[in-house]
Amino acid sequence: MSWTLCPSGGRCRVTRWTRLLCVRRRGRPTPGQKAAQRAVERAQAARIEAEERRPEVDEATDKLRRLRERNHFAEMFRSAIEGTPR
Repeated sequence: MSWTLCPSGGRCRVTRWTRLLCVRRRGRPTPGQKAAQRAVERAQAARIEAEERRPEVDEATDKLRRLRERNHFAEMFRSAIEGTPR
C-alpha cells in the first residue's frame, strides 16, 4: 500500500484506503446497481402516474369534504331541535 501525505504533513494510510473505496469502478454495473436503477425507474413511473391522477383525487377529496360538512351541519341542527348537547 502506498503512503500519501495527510493535511497534517504526516503519512496516512487511511486517506489512500478511503480514496480506493470511493473511486467509481468502470465497466458493467453490479447486480445491486441494476436493482437500484430499476427501483428508481419504478419510483419515477409511480410519481408520474400519481401526478396524472391528482385532479381526480382532488375532486374526490372535495366531494368527501362537502359531504362531511353537510353531515356535520345536519347533526348540529338535529341536536338543536332535540335539545340534546353534542
